Order: sequence, then structure tokens, then C-alpha cells
Amino acid sequence: MLRKSDNGLAPRNGMSLVVAIVCRISGCVKQKELSLEDQEDNGKQLIGELYSGPAEYRVIATKGKGENLERPELEQIAAAYKSRKYDVFIFDDLSRLIRGGEAARLLGVGVDNGTRSICINDGIDTVEETWEQDALNACGENVAHNQRTSMRIKQKTMNRFKKFGATGNRAIMGYIVPEGAKTYADWQKDPQREAVIREGSRILRETLNGEAVAAYFRASGVPVGPYARNQNWNGTMVLRYYRNTLLKGFPQRGRTATVKHHASGKRTSRKNPKGPNYYHAPHLAFFDQVEFDELVILLADRNKHFRRKTGNGGDPRLEVPRKRTRSFGQHARCWYCGRHYVWGGNGITDNLMCSGARERKCWNSIGFPGILAAKELVKIITRKLFEIDGVDDQFRELVRQATSGGKEGLTARWKNLERDEVNLIRKKEKVKEALLAFGVSTTIAEMLAEIDKLEKLQAAERRFLESARERSLDIPMSPCELRQSLTAEFEKLAVNSLEFGELVRQLVPDMHIYLVRLCDGGHLLPRAKCRLDLLGNFPDGELVPGLRALLSADITIDSFEPPQRVRICNDVVRLTAEGLEQREIALQLAEKPTQTAVWNSLELHRRMKSLQVATPYQLISAPPDDYPKLRRHRHPQYRFEVLKGYIPPEL
Repeated sequence: MLRKSDNGLAPRNGMSLVVAIVCRISGCVKQKELSLEDQEDNGKQLIGELYSGPAEYRVIATKGKGENLERPELEQIAAAYKSRKYDVFIFDDLSRLIRGGEAARLLGVGVDNGTRSICINDGIDTVEETWEQDALNACGENVAHNQRTSMRIKQKTMNRFKKFGATGNRAIMGYIVPEGAKTYADWQKDPQREAVIREGSRILRETLNGEAVAAYFRASGVPVGPYARNQNWNGTMVLRYYRNTLLKGFPQRGRTATVKHHASGKRTSRKNPKGPNYYHAPHLAFFDQVEFDELVILLADRNKHFRRKTGNGGDPRLEVPRKRTRSFGQHARCWYCGRHYVWGGNGITDNLMCSGARERKCWNSIGFPGILAAKELVKIITRKLFEIDGVDDQFRELVRQATSGGKEGLTARWKNLERDEVNLIRKKEKVKEALLAFGVSTTIAEMLAEIDKLEKLQAAERRFLESARERSLDIPMSPCELRQSLTAEFEKLAVNSLEFGELVRQLVPDMHIYLVRLCDGGHLLPRAKCRLDLLGNFPDGELVPGLRALLSADITIDSFEPPQRVRICNDVVRLTAEGLEQREIALQLAEKPTQTAVWNSLELHRRMKSLQVATPYQLISAPPDDYPKLRRHRHPQYRFEVLKGYIPPEL
């Protein structure tokens, strides 16, 4: 129970008590949003008991795991404490803030700034001398409770698996799971799939190639499992399927285990060092144990060189998420099909290629060197940073207007939000009238879903604007300060590092790769059209009207070394006009090209004149018939498919 302190509540502003109520639910299926309202009402009831004057309530409500230290509302709470605008913070219990010792530290931030914090169910009040000990004790109890609960659930589910083969109803291809099945004893083999599964095993044993089996499955119309994300078989899915020990009658549990990352509070899945537990279900076996194990060993030996390379006995990318990648990976898009580029293009580690080409849904299989493109991007950004000195006065004036108290950016967004909220209220009234008049229908259900989505977006916008109003804007005050900030980032980050990749995503929000070719023929060359946003790593730039537009531009990056005949073309044309012979020109140029290279350069210039073009490069919009290296579009499985909803930008 909360101790009644002799120190009563008093407003800082002398008028009304400003109260922040922090509410949180984990967001799992069993927790309802109504719980957030319960926590809010509990906080208001407490204030009503402790203070009889007028009070203003501001609610910070969120869904998220209590252990997650990267939740954005934690920064919002810390900023609110430091703003010294609140008189008291109310928590239902301390675990609603954070589950762990970090909660006590955040309460301390409030104490440092003269803001009282009350945790109702834990009996914590920071005006009491023992508040820190009380908070640490509550943190310990919360952690211990969750740890014991987790261990109890894990032990119970594993014990039931070992004894009865208890499992969830998540079937894979080849098995039938009757409704209400709770154990593997209730599962059945699908007799219609046994022949194709055994034939796939035979093909895999002969070829050790998962893609060959995937092609057979696709041709035979074999469906993927009901819970598969990818709706078409591919080599990776086939190999994962034939490594599943369920196929030999030994379903497993406990192959992976979660490990807490204490810096972020998140839990990641790792291979269990103790190994999985197995349950013998012979009626589910498609293969005998020896046959299955032999195939798995053959596959492991065949694919061992594709694993991550170890350094000094360890994984050099340990604890690095597989979804986190270097610059341009899963960021740059193919201009033709709209899919992301991925590292490892055409078997070259430092090259990127269109992921659609790998899936035979795009003909553009030309890769580009990522490190070269990153270095070229740094050069262009550096040049742009010096060019903005020409708009120094305009830059400073925009920042001055935004930070002088007016904050026109916030004002405009507040007006837009208020207008949208009024429009949403009208829309809700119309939907309510339609519901009463016509009853429930598919159209009305879609309208209700749209309204729910808009309400959530507006709530997020309001939370952001309230947070921005209580703090100073984090933006550079001049072009010089912006240049120093970005230059310092470039100097400390390697172009092939993950951190540089994250910076690139902020500075270059859009990047599309397309192909060009010299007008006299030759190789296809990758070129990138990018949208450069020099304020990309300053989120508050949106709050300064006109500043982001001033510091944004479309740029072009050539992700290739220009051919020699292009590099020397201007000098060759100039010296030819002066009357020099080709052999003499070759001797005068710094690159010391051959006479043939000089002649090729002149031919390129003549070709440009005949076509009446200013640049030697021409856009490639379809695979050229005279370029034999592009053959992917001739494969029988090739079907060009543009990513759903993708529209190529203008070049």
C-alpha cells in the first residue's frame, strides 16, 4: 500500500497540478487495451484522494515489452522529467515503466529535477527517504516473478512434450492435423504427398541441389505448408524441409533458446547448446533413421563452405542481426522491378544485385560494387555540404524563425492535426448513421478499420508534437555546423561498416539502380538515382518549414569506373582540333593510352554527334539482344514481375 506522506502535492505553476500518468501493456493476445484505461483511471483516482485542487492530466500510453530499453516512450519520459513542467508522475506499478533496475534510475532523473513519482501498487513515493531501496526491491521482485514464471512455463511445456508429444497445431507439408489435436499422436501422414516427398528425396540425394527439388515441387503443384511465408517453393525451403527430423519420426523441441541482450533489454533466439529434445512418433516417419541421417550429412558436407567464416574460432558477425546489413543492402531498389538489392551479387562478396533477379522475376542481373558506390556517395555529399554555404543567410533565417518561440513547423502540424481530428469525428458520425441504417456490411467493416488506423496515426502524431513542444529542437544552426557534424560522422565510420549503412539510409531515403550503356556499345553499367536529404539524421528537421526542401536534391551516382575512351574523350577531341595526329595525342595524354584507344575515343565522339546527344551513356530499358551475358530472362522459369504497387520514378 502507498504510504501517505506528510509532503502534500503542490503545483509548480501555482494554478493547477500537472500530472503525467504512464500506462503500458505488453501487447500480447491476452492483454486488452481496456487495461490502459484502467491504469489511467487508477492514477486519476489517487490524485483525487491526495489533492483537492484543479489538475491537468497527460497520459503516456504504450504497448511494448517491459524489458525493452529501446522503447521511444522511455526517452519521452526522461525528457518530460528534465523539462520540469510536471508536478508528479503516476505509475500503476514500477514494472509499467521498465522491468529491471533501469526503472530506479529513471525515477532518480525525476528526483534530480524535482518531479515526484508515485508507484501505486509497489508503495513507492520518491518524497520518502527510502524510495531508492523500495524501487530496487520492487525491480528485483518483478524480475524474479517473471523469471520464475518463464522457467515454470518452459518446464511444463517441455515435460508434456517428452511424455505425450504435446505440440501446437502448426503442420508442415505432408501431414494432416485433425481439429483439436494436442499431441503428435493425433497427427497423421498425408498419403497423397508420400510419393512426391520420396521422389524429392531421390532428386536431392542425386543432385544435392535444393533448387532442383523446388522445380519438381512447383511442376507437380505441391503446396507449401499452411504457415509458410513464401508461397512458392525455393531451394532454401526445400533444404529446411528435408532437414526436419519429423520426417524420420522424431519431432523435436528446444533446438533454439532465447538469450537476453542487457544493453537493449531485447531477447534473441540462439542455437541451444544443450541441443533439442526428441519425441518418438514412428507413425509420422516418411524415411527410416539411417536414410534420413545420411542425406542430412551429405547436404551438410555439400554446403559447409556457404556458412559464415569463423575468425580465431568465433563467428565474426556474432550478435549482428541477419537483417542488419551494410550500406545499400536491402535499401537500394531496382528501377525495373522495384525489389531491393542484396549483397553477394553473382557470387562476389562486395557486389550487390537485384533480389528479383535471384528469384527469376527480373532480368537485371548486373551487380554493382558497394564500396565504390559508397566512396562516390561520400564525395558527392561532401561537395554538396560546401555548396550550401551559398544559402547561409536563408538557412540561418529558417532556423531562427523555428527556434525563436514561434515554431511555425509545429504550429502548422498542430493545425493539420486538429483539422484531421475534426474530419475524423465527422467520418465516424457518418459511419455510425450508416451502421444504424443498413447494419453490418463488408464496406462498413472496411470503413471502421480505416477509422481505427487513422485514430492510431493521429494519436502518434499528437504524442510526437507534445514531446517536441517540451524540448529544444535538435537541428544544426548553420551550414557550417551541419558540415562539421556530417564530416565527423564520415571520418569515424568505415564505408563498409554497419553504422555507415544506417547513416546512408538516413541521408539517402530513396535510391534506384538502373543500367546505362555507351552509345557505341560495350558492357551494361549500373547507375543510381538518389534522393539526398542532408537533414536525414536530424528528425527535428521536419519542424523547420522549408529547411528540408532547401537541403534536399536529386543526385546521380555512377557505380562504375568510366571506360578509358570516355575518360580521355574531351582531351582527345581538343587535341585533334589543334591538328595533332592520333599517335601524338597518345603521347601527350597523362594516361598514356594506345593509339587504338585514341581512335576509339574519336569514334565515340562521332557517334555522339550523329545521335545529337550530349552524354555518351544511353538508358537501357530492356535486355539488349546483342549482350550475351544477360541470359536470365531466357530461363524457362523466368517471369518478369514488378513488385506490387511499385511505380518507377522518372530519371
